[in-house]
Amino acid sequence: MGDGQGTDCDRVRVGPATAGTFARLTTDDHRKRGDIMQARGYIRKHFLMNEAELARARKAIVDTARQLGVQLTAIHVEEIETSPEALHDLLAAVMKDEQKMIIAPGTHHFEVAGEPASVIKRLEGNGITVVVVQ
Repeated sequence: MGDGQGTDCDRVRVGPATAGTFARLTTDDHRKRGDIMQARGYIRKHFLMNEAELARARKAIVDTARQLGVQLTAIHVEEIETSPEALHDLLAAVMKDEQKMIIAPGTHHFEVAGEPASVIKRLEGNGITVVVVQ
């Protein structure tokens, strides 16, 4: 867990800001073809995050993936000491996927790369669907 290699799997729920983008992607792409879209989770630990909070974040990602009908292949956990290594590993892995999706428990998890709204906009501009749990 937390090695940035994406070996932990869990699920989350979708916030209203991403529903339109994902609905279009889901209907037009993977469900019509009959395959299962793959997604990756991302959690950035913070200084006061305890194990219970980390477990809730993982569960939120897992639950969301289930709700969306996507296969969660990994959850990348950003450790404070190695930041932004897990984000870099995540992006390298996501860019290899045919359909690109990241699920995060909140926008603040993207602060490691700058202002969260701008980071999400850049990711989406590169063809990555970003699902934020609300």
